This record gives sequence, structure tokens and C-alpha cells, in this order.
Amino acid sequence: MSIATPFGDNARSTCDIDPQMVLANLQADYPAAQDPQQAILDALTNPVGYPDLAHASVPGDVVLFVFGKDVGDYLPTVSAIVSYAQFAEMNDRTFQFLLPHETLSPVVEQLKQAITPLGESSEVIVHQPQDQKANAFLTSTQDNHAIILNRHLCDADLVVPIDVARSHEGFGYFGPFSSVFPTYSDIDTQKRWHSPLFVTRKQRMKRRIAEVEEIRQLLGIVYNCLLVPARGGGFAAVIFGEAGHVETEANLQLQQHWQPHVPNMAGVVIALITGGQAGQTWENAARALANVEHLVRPDGAIILATEIRQRPGVAMSQMAESLEFTDFESQMRKSRHEDAAIALQFARTLAQCKVYIRTSLPEAVMDDLDMIPVQSDEECRKICEHYQDVVVVHDAQNMSVRVADSTVSS
Repeated sequence: MSIATPFGDNARSTCDIDPQMVLANLQADYPAAQDPQQAILDALTNPVGYPDLAHASVPGDVVLFVFGKDVGDYLPTVSAIVSYAQFAEMNDRTFQFLLPHETLSPVVEQLKQAITPLGESSEVIVHQPQDQKANAFLTSTQDNHAIILNRHLCDADLVVPIDVARSHEGFGYFGPFSSVFPTYSDIDTQKRWHSPLFVTRKQRMKRRIAEVEEIRQLLGIVYNCLLVPARGGGFAAVIFGEAGHVETEANLQLQQHWQPHVPNMAGVVIALITGGQAGQTWENAARALANVEHLVRPDGAIILATEIRQRPGVAMSQMAESLEFTDFESQMRKSRHEDAAIALQFARTLAQCKVYIRTSLPEAVMDDLDMIPVQSDEECRKICEHYQDVVVVHDAQNMSVRVADSTVSS
């Protein structure tokens, strides 16, 4: 049985595996929207559970669209918003578009061109977490943490977050409004949130989710816009409207398309990271591991297929120096490196099973991280034959898989 497994930017593996060895070949039957801009425009025009933007705002209002860092291609969404504003005759409102601080200059210039039909009152803003003048003190949380956010978030009359829908149990999920916080907080807050122990301690995760929700309430955000992932990258559906209705509908679609079951745990899981080069990140690799690690028997392995080109960060390098997972978890307790949570997730998976990896990075880099490089389809086939039974997970960064008759999910 030849299983074609696309991954990375434009790579494909064709591995010959005995059909009797394949427990499941999991791929979401949810293709990308044929016209992304039109899909977003339709959602803006027909919100769920709440009036549309034209009726929820008044002349003179500032409407702020806040993009989560996982959205990727901002242009279809921005273009759809411009079309909606023109159609709804909202030229008496101010439209602002807030982007993560790492957004590249060519992208910003492209979006500035896209919003020119809205006139001089429209603006594209890139968050600057280290610039005190760009941020404002809102209040303090119940845990006495100062809430310092991008000043446009504090000043806007209507805030519309836009992000990718994620499984509740997924790596780094802090609720449907984590596109807002800590993404658009000051640098000190972001460093506090780099603490990675939420990976291993559910109570830490619950506190973070509660903090995001508290900030959402303080800002008075009633809208949300979630993009449901599509097979192979992009998005298949857009859900916009009242936040509770949006989250409910997004969860239903994720359960239908992205939360399958497998009959048993497997000896080896092939986890494929897709979505073009924008999806080839260490964060998505950590998401993929978190989504599939519970599918592997204790003596099994994961084959992680990706085209990551960026070298591992500081915390990942420190992971390679620790002999035991518990030692590394203790070391990460006070870590504030950006990749600390990613490193802790990798360390947790490596403590449970072997991790093989297909990547374009040098073999020596993977050896240093205690991962075993896989160079060819033939090597992949031999690994599968060694472990006898196989589960293939396409779009592993999005696929939240359960073992049948188990309440445990990724």
C-alpha cells in the first residue's frame, strides 16, 4: 500500500506500507474555501447571534480589528472588511487593523494599499511591545498583575478579534481570545507568559485562560471571528458574530472535521505538518507532538514530517543538555525564553517515545536535540515495519485525535 503524504511547503513522501499495518490514515475532509475573501465577506454580512458591524456601531466610532499571529495571510480578511465597509456605507467610522509585532514590512505595505478605499481615517498598526508610548495601562487583574495593552485596544469603541479556531485541549490554547492577550501586551507581560509550565500543569493553564477571559470582559469585547482550518492549509469556514455563538459553532466544526478517533494506540505515528512555509514553525511542531503523543505506545515512536528551516531557539538547545525530563522541567520553571513552552513540549514527548524527524535542517542539529533524522521514504518504511502498526495524521498541527473509548485528547 503506497501512502502519499504531503507535508511542509511542497514536499511529499510516498511510503509503501503493508495495508494490514495501517490502523488509520487520518485526513480532514474539509477543503479550503474557494474564494477566501468572499467567505469572510459573507460572514461579516451574516453574523451569528449579534447585529452586524454597521448596526452595532455609530458614526464616529473606532472599529479595531485585531489579528492573531496564526492567521497567516491577512490580505483576504482585510480586503473583505474594506468591501463590507463600502457596501454598508460605513465611511463615517474609523477602521484600524492591529497586527502582531513580527509582521514583515512588505506585508504591512500591502495591507496599507488594500485599505486606501476607506480613506485617511483607516490605519494599519503593528504592535510594539517594547514601546511604552504605544501601550497603555488598563487596570490590574484579580491576581494583581498589571494589564498593559496596545493603546488602540484600550481606546477603540468596537474590538473585533480574528484568529484561527483551535481545540480546547491543544498546545498553547488559552481560550478564543488569546489572539488579543498576551499578543498585544507589553514586553514584560509577554516575558511573564513565556513561563512554560502550563504544558505539564493543568492548573497553570486554567489560570491563564481565566486571565484572558478577565481581560476580554474588561475590554467589553462582544464580537469574535474564528477561521476554521482547512485540509492542507488555509481556512475552510469563517464564523463571525457574538463571541459565545462563534465559539460554539467553531467547536462543532472542529469536532466534526478535526477530532477523529482511532481504534487503538499504535507503534508509530506519522505526523505531517502542512500549510506551506508559513506553517513550518517549531510552534506547529510542538502542537503536532501534543496532538499525537498519546496515540503512541510506550515503546513506540513518532515520525514528524516538516520543512522547518529556522534553527531551534535557546530553550530547545538547553533541552538537549538535560538528561532527564524532570530536570528540564525544573530548569524551565523560571525560563522566559520565547521557545520555552515549545522546548518543554518536545522534552515531554521525548520522555515518552522516540521522535524521528524529516526536515531540511542539518542532521547534526537534530542529533543535538535527541531526535533521529529520517532521510528517505525507504527509511520511513523500515521504521513502520519495525513497529508493525501505523497511524498517519495529516495536518497534525490541527488534528486533535482521540483513542476509541478514551476521554483523553491532545
